[in-house]
Amino acid sequence: MFSDKKVLERLKELNVMLVKADNTARTEAISVDLRRYGRVGLPTNLIFPADPDAAAIQMPEIFGAAEALEALEQAVAASK
Repeated sequence: MFSDKKVLERLKELNVMLVKADNTARTEAISVDLRRYGRVGLPTNLIFPADPDAAAIQMPEIFGAAEALEALEQAVAASK
């Protein structure tokens, strides 16, 4: 999904920052964030709209390029 050419192009157009977390050490800060979104482990994929008041878009554990592009457009719409 994040290696798909169309997804990468759209991420660049939108100036999106990708953040990858490793919770091997069971970091409390990551555990708190996982609980905040009703998750217990990784992978957890969230897309945050530019508007800080807009809700995060929770992605399924497994998703494809089409779903990623759709969620990015939802985030754009939520930020207007």
